[in-house]
Amino acid sequence: MGLGLRWLSRAGAAALLVLAGLGVPAGPAPAAGAEPRFTFDLTGTTVPVGVEKKRIHLRLTNLTDRTPSQVIFHVRPGEPDWPHRISLMWPEGGGSGECDGDASGWYCRIEASVLPELLPAPGETVDLPIDVRVQGNQPFEGKFSVEAGMAWGDEPMETSDRRWFTLRLVDDPVADLSVVARDVKQSVRVGAGGRLVPTGTLQPGETGALRYRIVNQGRRSVGGVRVTLRVPETVTFTRPPEECAVADDRRSAVCTYDTLALVPAGQDIDPNDDSHSAVELHELVTVAASTRAPVTLTGGTVRVEGLAERTDARSGPPRTELPANAVAVPVADVDDSDNQDGFAVLVAASGSAGNGDGGDGDGGGGGGLPVTGPRTGLVAASGLALVAGGAVVLFLARRRRAVAVRDPGGTPAA
Repeated sequence: MGLGLRWLSRAGAAALLVLAGLGVPAGPAPAAGAEPRFTFDLTGTTVPVGVEKKRIHLRLTNLTDRTPSQVIFHVRPGEPDWPHRISLMWPEGGGSGECDGDASGWYCRIEASVLPELLPAPGETVDLPIDVRVQGNQPFEGKFSVEAGMAWGDEPMETSDRRWFTLRLVDDPVADLSVVARDVKQSVRVGAGGRLVPTGTLQPGETGALRYRIVNQGRRSVGGVRVTLRVPETVTFTRPPEECAVADDRRSAVCTYDTLALVPAGQDIDPNDDSHSAVELHELVTVAASTRAPVTLTGGTVRVEGLAERTDARSGPPRTELPANAVAVPVADVDDSDNQDGFAVLVAASGSAGNGDGGDGDGGGGGGLPVTGPRTGLVAASGLALVAGGAVVLFLARRRRAVAVRDPGGTPAA
């Protein structure tokens, strides 16, 4: 009889374990071979000799349907004899989070309670600046490492493998353009003087502004810029400027600004003159009214190239219109890895409120990416099954013990 009770107890325990397995969601730690929940990349690591500072960008992409609560990244030179005349540091003006360390290794941390605007919304990419500072004019090549991590809510930090990048100083006295495009999050209207006025989160059927900044961080000027743009599906260009040729589907455009001269950043020392090393442009884009929201539309790109190089932007002849039988031609670029940047269009559901900051910073956030967390309905149903299963096992056990069995002496025993 004792054997039967022990068998029943073991069966009940096994049933409870099976039911518990159904009722408890998997933990946050990723399993071996699990898909990563974020990615990062770093471009623009070739610097012309003679340039004292070049700004590069760490591009972090959130692959989940939630806004992280924390982001951290570490930067370390990979060689013990890394020269002191070359350093990679966070910008003095901020923009990369709360940072600490020195040239031998440092980190930056971004938290929802401090800098929520730097956290990537679902499907979004953030560009975090890093400054390369150089003293001297000697070519150099060396490696440095970057590690990154993200956390969502109270879950443990998910970290990446260490990635290695090569920093090169090259004796190549040419231009060096870079571009950073911002994700489109807000709807806008055109105000007085062509000024863009934000009107709230971007919703289906509304118009937003794609903004991108072009900088010349090389040693020579460019006399013009050609921009090639591509917007995500269900998004089209609205009112392209006359410098742009738009495809029939209104999703791609090539804009030729052949009089937009950009001098090297080292020569842009007077904010009141007409010489500029950087410019921010915008293009109006409209989301189709049939777009299902909320959703993050990815796949947008901006690519730039310099045109009609000039020997000296300050002493050169004034700009003139090109003859009808002439075209502007590309110029050399010492590092074209940062000539292209991607962007996304974040579309909010109709009627939703907000200022278009792309996320609430507390682990929430919308977006049309696949839901990867536990399903509430399934957990609730499994919990009920767990309770019911336990009651059944308990009932059977009590019933088994309550059956009267008479010993040979005729005395009832329970």
